[in-house]
Amino acid sequence: MSKKTSMQDIANRLNISRMTVSKAFKNDADISSEMREKVRLMAQEMGYQYAKNDPLSLIVLVPEVFLADTEDFYTTLFRRLNENANVKNISLFLKIISKKDEMEQNTNFSHVSKDGIMMLGQFEKAYVIKVQSLGLPLICVDFYYDDLELDSIVSNNFNAGYIATRYLLNKGHKHIGYVGTIPSTTSIIDRYLGFTKALIEKGLDYQKSVIVEDRDHEGSMIDLVLPKKLPSAFLCNNDHIAYLLIKKLQQMGLSVPKDVSVIGFDDVMYSKISQPMITTMKVSRKYMAEQAITLMIRRMNNKKAKLINMSLECLMVERDSVSECEGNL
Repeated sequence: MSKKTSMQDIANRLNISRMTVSKAFKNDADISSEMREKVRLMAQEMGYQYAKNDPLSLIVLVPEVFLADTEDFYTTLFRRLNENANVKNISLFLKIISKKDEMEQNTNFSHVSKDGIMMLGQFEKAYVIKVQSLGLPLICVDFYYDDLELDSIVSNNFNAGYIATRYLLNKGHKHIGYVGTIPSTTSIIDRYLGFTKALIEKGLDYQKSVIVEDRDHEGSMIDLVLPKKLPSAFLCNNDHIAYLLIKKLQQMGLSVPKDVSVIGFDDVMYSKISQPMITTMKVSRKYMAEQAITLMIRRMNNKKAKLINMSLECLMVERDSVSECEGNL
């Protein structure tokens, strides 16, 4: 039986101390980036595997706008990530990134001891490239860029948008609006593309569909501006927006779903506290977190492993915000 590679073995090959190897694994600021990379490459060459008692740490980057007081999806996702990380003896450190940090490509977290980085939500491509240049294992959670060589894990937003729209079409709705600012996030874009596919298959002109913006160019929510002639149904890019839309329609004296049907996304608390409760496409944050941690461990163990772009299916949860179409307003 071959001997298991130890930190001391790596140290001996590089003619450095075991402490230096340990600090390099932790990305200690005392160790130069060149030496950290030498240690990682040698560890990979020698087949070093992280032991269960090796302390690992990950930085989790989240845009400030995605952790607003009213946001439920990402706070819950981070909690789920933390739960799964603890089981694997991994510590997570949350770093909230402001728009200013992102625009200035600020990586002032790089001094923190860490073994990898997770980026949650949506970041500008230039900032993702900047973070990638740090040379650490990196995965994107709930967003992706097709032209960047990065592991990612997302919901199958295209298919979910398609299924939700088909559901409305099967209820007799032909004039369906979409609520979401395009192209602010990959999730919003992909859900919209699924929406348009369903309309095209039905022989409907998607270009005449109402699109209601829900956020500005920095990602902050804005008031929903509805057209004078309303569609009979709306597909919203998340449950919070669906909740706000229902409130606005009710303030206009309209009834949901009698006058207007509404579908949300994510299955967060807003879908349950709304009156009526919101029919939505459920995204399993628990499963997404489990797979994200597994993906990160795989990448930490082998930086040259084949890229994985994982897409998780969504499940429709039928509640009370959709009814058969009885005509247009």
